[in-house]
Amino acid sequence: MNPANYKDFTTARGLNYHYYFSAAKDAKPTLILMHGFPSTSYDWHNQATYLQEHGYGLIVPDMLGYGGTAKPIDPLQYKFSLITKDLIDILDAEKIEHCIAIGHDWGSIIAARLANYYPDRFEGFAFLDVGYFPPDTERTFDQIVALSRQIFGRDHVGYQAFFAEPGAHVLCEKNFDSFYSLVHCNNAETLWLDFISPLGETKKWVEQNKQAELSPRIPAEDHAYRKQILQKGGLEGPFCWYKVSVNMINREDDKLIPLPAYMVEKPVFLALAEKDTVAVPFMSKTSTEKCCKNLTTKSFSGGHWLLWDNKDEINAELAAWLEIFKFA
Repeated sequence: MNPANYKDFTTARGLNYHYYFSAAKDAKPTLILMHGFPSTSYDWHNQATYLQEHGYGLIVPDMLGYGGTAKPIDPLQYKFSLITKDLIDILDAEKIEHCIAIGHDWGSIIAARLANYYPDRFEGFAFLDVGYFPPDTERTFDQIVALSRQIFGRDHVGYQAFFAEPGAHVLCEKNFDSFYSLVHCNNAETLWLDFISPLGETKKWVEQNKQAELSPRIPAEDHAYRKQILQKGGLEGPFCWYKVSVNMINREDDKLIPLPAYMVEKPVFLALAEKDTVAVPFMSKTSTEKCCKNLTTKSFSGGHWLLWDNKDEINAELAAWLEIFKFA
């Protein structure tokens, strides 16, 4: 991703977004690639390079709180209705009337809300690792914790409670290598079950400054660059995404989405990560199949970070799916 291709744009609500842009060629569609936590647009470099070489237009933003994009510390600024509008502002600025939304992790949740709020602006949606989930306008976070115990027989989203705590970012910035090594550990299938899913365990891990072996599937230079960007920008902004989720800050906006908009009529691609013990494949598969009838599903052997674990397979399967879209 050539640094010269990055742009900065101020959205209608006055926030700067830093994003990679490459124009489409040969009647190919434009794709907006949205990363999750804790990441930046750089996470997409394997996919962006491949897709750009194949003529696809690209908009790859540093999402709110990350990289060169604004980093407000008020969780209310991270409401999904506002973030989706920010992205529409960028599409408008680039004069992109229709495109395809592709998300990973939290980026998948934003892709889902783009489908709910702005279905006419998109020709299709791709969800990597985290599938399509419609708005949940009823359950509290405590109820979600209780439900996960019923489904899995254990805690499942304990890390979210910690990341939403006041001051959690301070602890994780202080013991950054500990935090980063757990998120990107080599043996996530077991370590995440012990230290990400259970309530209180992620906090203990970071407090004790424990270290895990980093995943070798992410090159050492990528680890180093990602750590540099995250440490420079800090974690207070990124943790706001969890404050929004745990404190149900989206609730009132979600209630305004009409029920028919929960269903996605456009083509959808779902990439399942077989070894992810947090974004469990069967949950993404069940929810996406229920709401997205024009669905293509592929399973991949890797874990949560399948943009690296299965980069070549992801590129090939995405490109095959994208062949159904031909723009004049």
